[in-house]
Amino acid sequence: MKQLQLLLIVLLMGCASGNAQEYSCQEIFEFVTENYDSRDNVSCIGSSMLVKANYYKVDGVGFVVGYFKSNDYDFTGEPYIFCGVSSTAWSNFKIYGISSWGKAFHTYIFDWKCDCY
Repeated sequence: MKQLQLLLIVLLMGCASGNAQEYSCQEIFEFVTENYDSRDNVSCIGSSMLVKANYYKVDGVGFVVGYFKSNDYDFTGEPYIFCGVSSTAWSNFKIYGISSWGKAFHTYIFDWKCDCY
């Protein structure tokens, strides 16, 4: 549990201050997807940008993993993680994404990039 708290503190400090990158994006991705408290997901049907997006909560902190298409025939996508995403931002993404998943992702999620390498 102390390792979890330390990781979250470092992540939030990095997101807030833009300090040096302490963790790889892969490490954060693995930690979040293996240790989440809750999860929600959406399939981005009809999107030319996204295959799907998953929202995770870890100790009250929100993370989004967006699966980005490399081409029109990509049905799995490449995962990218976003840190500190509020539940309100996630809800707005889901509500407004119905008309345009890409636009909603850029509006509500994209600015929450993790400070990772």
